[in-house]
Amino acid sequence: MTGAVRLAGAGIGVVGVSFGMARYGYGLLLPDIRREYRLGPGTLGALASAGYVAYLAATAATGALAGRAGPRRTAVSAGLLAAAGMALAALTRSPAGLLAGILAGGAGAGLAFPPFSDAARDLAAGTRDRVLASINCGTGYGVAVAAPIAIAAGTDWRAAWLACAGLALAAAAWAARVLPRGPAAASAASPLRALRDPRTAPLLTSAVLVGLGSSAFWTFAVERLDAAGALSSDASRAFLGVVGAAGILATLAGDLVHRLGARRAFRACVTAEAAGIALLAVAPRSLAVAVIGGVLFGAAYNAVVAIQALWSMQLFPERPSLGLATTMAGNGLGLLAGPLAAGLLAAPLGLGAVLGLGAVLVLAASRFAPHRFPVAHLSTQA
Repeated sequence: MTGAVRLAGAGIGVVGVSFGMARYGYGLLLPDIRREYRLGPGTLGALASAGYVAYLAATAATGALAGRAGPRRTAVSAGLLAAAGMALAALTRSPAGLLAGILAGGAGAGLAFPPFSDAARDLAAGTRDRVLASINCGTGYGVAVAAPIAIAAGTDWRAAWLACAGLALAAAAWAARVLPRGPAAASAASPLRALRDPRTAPLLTSAVLVGLGSSAFWTFAVERLDAAGALSSDASRAFLGVVGAAGILATLAGDLVHRLGARRAFRACVTAEAAGIALLAVAPRSLAVAVIGGVLFGAAYNAVVAIQALWSMQLFPERPSLGLATTMAGNGLGLLAGPLAAGLLAAPLGLGAVLGLGAVLVLAASRFAPHRFPVAHLSTQA
């Protein structure tokens, strides 16, 4: 097994448990959580937003942390926080304990991805981009694995999250074995440097818009299908598994940029993601339409994030984790505000309208597509 494959596997594992399970698992298990605690849409949205507060805070610290502690310690910390958050949420018997678990899981997600960009920095350029695109798809792998776990657990959402916590411990152990010890070789730089750089404005704006629009889907997609009554609880969860599996297609995001150029590739993926959200908004009772929408969203969302990651690396080639953490911070701002706003709007407008608004926000990100960034190194050979 080559070093690149081992690194990709470790990254997929840590990102999968942190994003696909600890963070987005909340939306997957939301109907049963709502019924047990008897919480309304506003409270459910506020809990999701709280997780994004922790995610954003951890993301803001990751650029400096990965440079000082090194990729190994940072990635292992992400996996351990994900495990602790899911275990706490599963074992608690109060909404306050659930909140604490969501906060820990959100922090783990904030630490998960950037250290791998530093760890992959010395790989050959084409291999590096394919490795990072694969790691970015860890979210899809995580959701695809979490969905059947939730189906097997039935209404026992606590057992589902405990099983996912065990997988998070395994992912942390694998990262500890694979990633290099010691601090990164790059110089430590303040994340504020990236925010002050005018070149980051289009990237950050697009990241915020994608985060805002996508958060409505991640938080309320299963609830939308469940409330429509056309799909059983298990079928609704299987739908999110389809979304996760489709996200694996975004492994090809680097090749898409190479073939179409950054601007056209970004706009195509943003349009496809918005279409996927809109389909769920207008036709939640049709299984065929819901599946098509889920596949479009899963593949396109992960591709959009992957293109933004490659974009950020062109801006900060000497500190890839700094650029990536900055991009994630923009995405996190949107993901922070989105669930709370969606929860508050759901009561007067309905989940269909909220998802429709999310589609509009994602589509608006196309106005901030990159004009260009160097893609000659995006080889079609790993």
